[in-house]
Amino acid sequence: MALLRVNVATLAFACSLLACPPRGGGQLLEDGLNVPLLPDGSPAPEPCPQYTRDVMRGLGLRAGRSGALAEIDANQYQREPLTVFAGPIESVLRAPQYPLVGGTRFYGRIWISKRGVVIRYYHAARPDSEAFPICAVARRDANEMMGKPGAYPGSVELESSTAWIDIVDDFR
Repeated sequence: MALLRVNVATLAFACSLLACPPRGGGQLLEDGLNVPLLPDGSPAPEPCPQYTRDVMRGLGLRAGRSGALAEIDANQYQREPLTVFAGPIESVLRAPQYPLVGGTRFYGRIWISKRGVVIRYYHAARPDSEAFPICAVARRDANEMMGKPGAYPGSVELESSTAWIDIVDDFR
């Protein structure tokens, strides 16, 4: 039994380092998983489902409004440079951006391509609510999402641990 506790603790610690989404993430882990890749390794364009657009509209979230500043990796808060890997990501809003409050979590996927790091978000959750569908992307100025090769195989180091999360009508 003691060995099982140690292994569970080890797994929890490893997940905190590797930005694993919460246990039982189900859809949170799967969204974006089957998006086709373009020749440069970036994800292909993807429509935002009508249901998601309806939910965002009902919450007052609209494309084209100013973005919200967030920590890219909730498990590597203010770590610079920030090391990221392709796969699921959980980001956290640093300050309120109506109608979202500070601490809102964004769940999505990272792709590492020749044109840089691409992050798409498919769900968000306010601190006091369940996850809801969303179409959003992480953006930085100029080439700041390009990064440089990281210390670990398949990793990229980004200069900053933050990005602007923008609501989008479709993923392009």
